[in-house]
Amino acid sequence: MKRMLWIFLLVPGMSWATAYKCENQGRVTYSASPCGNNAQLLHFKDDQAISAGKLVLHMDASRSFRAPGTVNGHAISFVIDTGASGTVISQQVAEASGIRSCSTTGYVATANGVVRKCVATAAEITFGEFHIKNLVVTILPNMNTDGLLGMDVLRRMKIQQEDGVMSISSQ
Repeated sequence: MKRMLWIFLLVPGMSWATAYKCENQGRVTYSASPCGNNAQLLHFKDDQAISAGKLVLHMDASRSFRAPGTVNGHAISFVIDTGASGTVISQQVAEASGIRSCSTTGYVATANGVVRKCVATAAEITFGEFHIKNLVVTILPNMNTDGLLGMDVLRRMKIQQEDGVMSISSQ
């Protein structure tokens, strides 16, 4: 009986939201509602919900899409990286934004070789009009950019890219 009581007490606090991943003619999009017969249901915790909005980015000279943002109020520039599974920030950004401790450490293989990583939680990340709280980020030393916004965030949004323009929206 005590075990059942604990389950009922915990479940209401664990609220989850949904997103859908869809592929249509080789283009992958993410949205808050099913976008076709092949929609793949994704789940994420509500305490990491992303605020509504829209962001339009233009490809830069290095053929990247960059979005202005913040980590715990510290201004940075994110590279939008649909090939990265998670969001990554540089050691310098982590220090400037007040992230002082790691929940886990280890090593990760990057394009520049194997490097030491730190995993921590950023209290708030913004990019464009969007805000996300309590996001787990990987911190890497010697990055040549402030941060990479990965699919842990982007999969929850609708992303369209055409002719050097990327549109990111909450729906």
